Amino acid sequence: MKKERTVDMNNRLYFKNDGTFKVMQFTDIHYTNDDADDARTTAMMGRLIARERPDLLITTGDTVYGEQNLKFLPKALAPFIESGIPWTFVFGNHDVEFNSSHEELFEEVRKLPGCLAFDGGTGLEGTGNHMIEVCSREERLRWLVCGLDSGDYNPMPQVGDYAYLGKKQINWYQEMMREYEKQNPGEDFSALTFLHMAIPEYHELWDMEVCYGEKNEGIGCPRINSGFFTAMLEEGHTRGLFAGHDHANDFWGKMYGIVLGYGRASGYGGYGKEGLKRGARIFVLQEDDLTGFETYVCQEDGSVVKNPPQHKPERVRDEG
Repeated sequence: MKKERTVDMNNRLYFKNDGTFKVMQFTDIHYTNDDADDARTTAMMGRLIARERPDLLITTGDTVYGEQNLKFLPKALAPFIESGIPWTFVFGNHDVEFNSSHEELFEEVRKLPGCLAFDGGTGLEGTGNHMIEVCSREERLRWLVCGLDSGDYNPMPQVGDYAYLGKKQINWYQEMMREYEKQNPGEDFSALTFLHMAIPEYHELWDMEVCYGEKNEGIGCPRINSGFFTAMLEEGHTRGLFAGHDHANDFWGKMYGIVLGYGRASGYGGYGKEGLKRGARIFVLQEDDLTGFETYVCQEDGSVVKNPPQHKPERVRDEG
C-alpha cells in the first residue's frame, strides 16, 4: 500500500488511500472582542475539527471584525493552526471594515502556519483569488478547491449595496480552467468553489428548484449580476459554489447541474437565528466520482444534519 500523504511542498493536496477528500467550511466566525463569545466560537471549532478530521479547512469570510482585526486574526484561526490540517481563507465584507487593508490582512494570513491561500492573479478585482489542486495518488488532477474574494460594497453610488465579482476575476476563473485543461490533456476534473457572498442566481434557485436546508432571511447578494454563473456553466468543470454572509441561511440546491448553497454560520459574535445551531459544513469528494459530492452540516452540540428539510419550488419556470 502506498504511503498516505495529504499535501506536498507545492501546496498540492492528495486524496486519502480510501479515495476520499474532506473539506470543512467555517464561515462568519466574527471574532471581534476576544471575549466569551469568541472563546466559545474557537472552542466549538476545535471540537468539530477534532471530530471530523477534514483534509482541508476553509473560512469563507468575516473571520474577524472590528478595530483589532489584525491582532485577533491568529486567535480567530487558532483552531486551524493547532489542528495541523492545511487550510485556506477568503475575504468577507467585514474583515477589513476597520483599520487594515485587504493587503495588510492577507499578508498576516499568509504568515500563519498551515495556510495555503495565495493571490493567484495580478490585476484582478479582490485579494486572494486562488485555486488548490486535489490530486490522486498517481498525481492526476481530480478536483480544484477555489477561493474567490466577493468584495464588500458596490463602488457605484447609484447602485449601492454589495459588491459583485469583477470581469477580470471571472475571466481569470475561466482562463485558469482552460489552463488546467491544457496541463491535463484527456483528463477530466471538477471544481468546488467558495466565496463570501451569494450570487444573484440564489434567488432563482430558491424560487424554482428543490432546495435542502433553511432560509430564514433574505439573500444578501449584489444587485448587479456580473455573469459568474454563466461563466461556470460555460467552463463546465464547477460542480458547486458555496457562500456564507447570510448567517440564518444554510440551504443548497442544484440548478442547471451546479450546486449553489450556503455553509453554516460559525461565530457566536455575529447574529443568528434562534434554533439554528452554529456549526460548519462538510464536503466529501471522491477521487473516482467527478459528478458531485456529499455535503452535510455538523453542529455545535456534535449532532450532524444529513437530511435537512426540503423546500419545494415556489414558482414554475416558463419553458416557453
